[in-house]
Amino acid sequence: MGISISILGDECERALWYEFRWSSQPEVIDGLKAITFETGNIEEDRLMNSLRMIGCEVDDVDHRGKQYRIGAIAGHVRGKMDGKVLGLPEAPKTWHVAEAKSMGDKYFKEVQKVGVRNGYFAHWVQLNTYCHLFGYERGLYICRNKNTGEIYCERIETDHVEAIRLLQRAERIIKASNPVPKLHEDPEHKLAFKCKYMCKHKAVCHDHEFARVSCRTCIHATPEMFGDAAWSCARWNTPLTLAEQKKGCPAHLFIPSLVPGEPIDSSEEEEWILYTLHDGREWRDGVKPSVRYWHHAESGSVFSTTPDEPDPRDSDPTIEELTAEEFHQATEYYANGASQDV
Repeated sequence: MGISISILGDECERALWYEFRWSSQPEVIDGLKAITFETGNIEEDRLMNSLRMIGCEVDDVDHRGKQYRIGAIAGHVRGKMDGKVLGLPEAPKTWHVAEAKSMGDKYFKEVQKVGVRNGYFAHWVQLNTYCHLFGYERGLYICRNKNTGEIYCERIETDHVEAIRLLQRAERIIKASNPVPKLHEDPEHKLAFKCKYMCKHKAVCHDHEFARVSCRTCIHATPEMFGDAAWSCARWNTPLTLAEQKKGCPAHLFIPSLVPGEPIDSSEEEEWILYTLHDGREWRDGVKPSVRYWHHAESGSVFSTTPDEPDPRDSDPTIEELTAEEFHQATEYYANGASQDV
C-alpha cells in the first residue's frame, strides 16, 4: 500500500519512488523464494523465543494476535514491528523495540565488527524508525548467522532526528509527481553495482521498459495526505480503492516520464499523448477517439468518420486530419461564410 519501513533507508530515492508507484512488474514468488521467506519467519520466531528463554517479557502481537502495525505520512509509509521486549540483563526495567534478523556470514561479520548502523544501515533504519514511531527510546537488534548459527545482539538509542529526516525524505518522494533523480545514470559504472545486479527497477529505470499499468502510474492519480494511504483520481473525481488502483481503467495515461520516449503532441480533449520512443517509433498513449475529423481544403469542407470507416485519405491524399478543437474551429469558420482554406 505504501513505502515499507524495511526499505526506508535505501540510498536510491528513485527506487523508492518506483516502489511507491508500482512502476515495475510485481516480483514472482517461486518455490525457492517462498521457502526463503518462510525460513526468515521461522528464524524470527526462534530469536524472539530465545529472549523469552532468558527470562525476558516479549510482546510480539496486538489484541488481534497479529504483529504491531504502524504508519506515517498519511499511511503511505508503513510497516510491522517484530515485537517489544522487557527484562534485558543490561536494562531490565526498560522496554525495547526488537527487530530480529538472519543473514549470511559476510553481512553478519560486518555487523558484528562495526555495529548495525554502519554494518547494515537498512536494518538500523527499520529499528530506529519503529522506536521513533512507537515512542520508545531504546531498541534491540538481534540477528543470527545463517552459516554458523551464531547470535549477535546490540542495543541502540533512538535517533529521533534521523528518523524525522528519513520520514521527511519519504514524504518528498511520495509527493513527487515525477521520478526523482537516479542514483547512477550509467548502470555499467563501477559504482553502480547495485543498479546493475540488485535493483528490480533496472528495466524501467535504465533499459527503456514500459512501466506497469495501474492507477499509480497514471497521470490522473494523486496520493492524498489524509486518511490511511488514500489515493484519488482527477479523471473521474473519485477516491480509489486498493483494488481499483491495481486494476486501472481504460482512461489510463502514463505519467510521461515513465514512457521510454519524448512526448511530441497531445490532446487534452481527446485524452491522448503522442510519443517518439527511444527506438524512433511513434506511439500514442490513450483511448482511440470514437470519431475522426477531416478537412478538405479544395472543396472548403469539414467532415467526420468513425473508426470502422475507411480512411478518406486513401481516395484523396489532399484531405488532412484535424483534432476535435480544430474541427470545431473550422466548422465555425465555414459556417460564417468563409470559403478559403483554414
